[in-house]
Amino acid sequence: MPSPSAAPRALNAAPGVEVRRSPLADLCADCDAVTLLPPLSPPGEGYLRHFCQLDSPLAVFDLDDTLLDGDCTGMWMRWMAACGWIEDVEVFMAVGERHQSEYHAGTLDIHEHTGHLLSPLIGRHRDEVRREVDDFVEEMVMPRLLEGGIARLAEHGEAGHRTLIISASMHHLVGPIASRLTADGALATHPAFDDQGRFTGETTGIVTFREGKLAALDAWLEDASQLKRAPQALWGYSDSHNDLPLLERVDHPHATQPDAPLRQFAEARGWPVVDWRQSHLSIESD
Repeated sequence: MPSPSAAPRALNAAPGVEVRRSPLADLCADCDAVTLLPPLSPPGEGYLRHFCQLDSPLAVFDLDDTLLDGDCTGMWMRWMAACGWIEDVEVFMAVGERHQSEYHAGTLDIHEHTGHLLSPLIGRHRDEVRREVDDFVEEMVMPRLLEGGIARLAEHGEAGHRTLIISASMHHLVGPIASRLTADGALATHPAFDDQGRFTGETTGIVTFREGKLAALDAWLEDASQLKRAPQALWGYSDSHNDLPLLERVDHPHATQPDAPLRQFAEARGWPVVDWRQSHLSIESD
């Protein structure tokens, strides 16, 4: 419990919303902020209940074609080619295009795919690659973010929700992107390194593809539960039918710029379908 002399914590609110301090705000040592948003208020009350970090809702976002207008893996492949890291660019890119087609068809061998993506990095030090990734994120990724998706990500944060970006792309890309977007974390496939910090070309841990995304999320939730920080509700956003296991797991699934199979499934289930390439609908409208 904070001391009586502790400085009051910041309060965040949507524009035009009157902020009133919750009586719990000064008593909760684990809460960074209180957010007051009428759309989430209990019926008949003028302000949101206290949202504590201990059990605040969690919003999970896919990255490629959900927050990003495009595929960061394909963009990174072209970046690696420009770096001179690929010997036969034509063959390498052709394999990548085949993998992309197989992904959309639901037939991708994810282990073949990750091995292909990591092959140009074998023997390269993680610091060298990270420098290129940082430039890549600023020059290639940030200009192609979908405004509606980023607004929704921010809206969840302002509502006191935790946010995760979960992606089938590699963690050495997704982690820096999530950090740049100020998400609370990233779940993605981790590359393996040798004892000198160099890429081995292998992966380690959960491969976050299809059911692997659900496994990674469940592992995260288990850790949160052990720390008594399990979220009270789960939101999920994705464009792909490959993420149906994940979307069926959450309490509030959303199909964003969905492919045809996901759109059909979402409409049959009555899930919200949004197109962030066209517009932004706030969580108030859900």
